[in-house]
Amino acid sequence: MSDLAGKVRGWVEEYVGDGPLFLVDLQITKGLKRSQISILVDTEEGVTIEACALLSRKLGNFIEEQEWIEEAYNLEVSSPGLDYPLTQGWQFKKNIGRKVKVWLKEGEAVEGELKGYTEEAVEILTEKTHKHRKIVAKEPTWFPLVAVDKIKVQVSFQ
Repeated sequence: MSDLAGKVRGWVEEYVGDGPLFLVDLQITKGLKRSQISILVDTEEGVTIEACALLSRKLGNFIEEQEWIEEAYNLEVSSPGLDYPLTQGWQFKKNIGRKVKVWLKEGEAVEGELKGYTEEAVEILTEKTHKHRKIVAKEPTWFPLVAVDKIKVQVSFQ
């Protein structure tokens, strides 16, 4: 299966090239009756359904032509969605100014506004609360990415 993953990843990376479409994640799982190929793509402005459908059609046709998979399979191409962690530099830059939650490898999770990004760290304007009620102050804090487990954008309905 890893050989198939390498082939699919290579094809997708060649297809997207230097953008505007970016490969966010690729997973292939072997099911009881059919394999599942899941590809997540995005752009800095957000990916369209049409872009996902086009990639899916072209990749599906290529898989059939090359006979990479003999049995039945599902091919899913979509955007990562808000519940998917930020993993790449352009995703952090795209979400500067938005509220995020940072899960640290050691310690508590923190929430705040994403203010900055480097390849080594993210800057979060953290919200300090007093007894779970009042926001006392907002402090800019840099978190080294090596200390971060995951970072997700938080949906705000305000």
